[in-house]
Amino acid sequence: MSRHTDSPVSNDTSSRSRRTFLAAAGAATIAGLAGCTGGSGGGDGSGGGSADGGSGTTTGSANSIPAKPDSLTVRAWGGAWQDNLDEFVAQPFTEETGIDVEFDNSTEEEMQGKIRTAVEQDRKPPVNVNWSLTKTSYRSFQMGLMEPLDTEIVPNVQDLLAASKPQVDEVEWPFVNLYSYTYALTYNTDEISSEPTSWSSWWDDEWDNSIGLYPGGHGMTPLIAKMTETELGPVDQMGPVWDQFNALKPNVGTIGDDSHLTQNLRQGEVSMAVMLPANIVNAQDEGAPVEYTIPEEGARAGRDTMWVPTNQDESAVYWGQKFINTAADVENIGPWSVGLGVAPLHPDSEVPGWMEESIAFPTSEEQFNQMITVPLDVLTEHEASWESRVNEMMQS
Repeated sequence: MSRHTDSPVSNDTSSRSRRTFLAAAGAATIAGLAGCTGGSGGGDGSGGGSADGGSGTTTGSANSIPAKPDSLTVRAWGGAWQDNLDEFVAQPFTEETGIDVEFDNSTEEEMQGKIRTAVEQDRKPPVNVNWSLTKTSYRSFQMGLMEPLDTEIVPNVQDLLAASKPQVDEVEWPFVNLYSYTYALTYNTDEISSEPTSWSSWWDDEWDNSIGLYPGGHGMTPLIAKMTETELGPVDQMGPVWDQFNALKPNVGTIGDDSHLTQNLRQGEVSMAVMLPANIVNAQDEGAPVEYTIPEEGARAGRDTMWVPTNQDESAVYWGQKFINTAADVENIGPWSVGLGVAPLHPDSEVPGWMEESIAFPTSEEQFNQMITVPLDVLTEHEASWESRVNEMMQS
């Protein structure tokens, strides 16, 4: 699947603090993720740290701040995703530190390979900070490609909600989740007379050639596994899931990325699709007859991360972590996330009215419990084979 949306979200600007609404979520264990430690970290001091299997790059002592580099390079999705990161994170970072920020638009898979090759050859990686999906980040951690975050350098991560902290045993903060999103049921309101309450309607005969999917059924496999009470795991042990995909095949009218699905949905070429709500918010701003909902079975939830590759000098590691600290700052993470149409994982972030308490933008423990979150080890081991299986079925 491509990056989630092609244009930034612009909508209702009215907002208020979410402290009272989300305060209880900060210490909770949410959907398989460990809880936050709470509290606040130190200032500009630094401490030691090494990645599991990495080079053991150090970041100085509490009284030794490394010299500033002229610039940092950050891997980013292009288009509006890079534009929002630049406006709400990179520019504030540069204004505060004087360090320029450059971007690399390599795909996640390409960048993971480049970093791995650099580390294996004892070279510096091509980027100082990597912005990526949780699954890719977790796999990179398993490969020993990242420096753990030092909370004395990145104190803002400790103010985030519990879902920001990945569940790993080896280190406290290998990377940080910064915002969340869902793979919602989206629909054309000219084609659908009332809000769908269950995903099961997709299998009705009346929707022949009327359903839109991401390639590989992305976002749907964990949902169908829940609906069929099938444990996620090896492909050959998930027969009921593939049976349901096969039964759905006659109703699938299009398979494509966000821009393709959005265009088909707004034109009525498909009646329903699985998609990120951000795409619908953008289309609604343009007057399209589209809407999104989370049916009674819930929806797959996802998060995006930032992390610092290992095998860098201490200056790059330190200031790379400071860039992540800027991204996690309450003043930046809110407008940055809202601009992307995703939910910031900070209890004090201000969000517009259309996002305020919508389950499609989960942040609280109650909302996450209604979503479907796949354990990271299961996701990294099996998702590629799930999607290959779906692609084979849909093309046959």
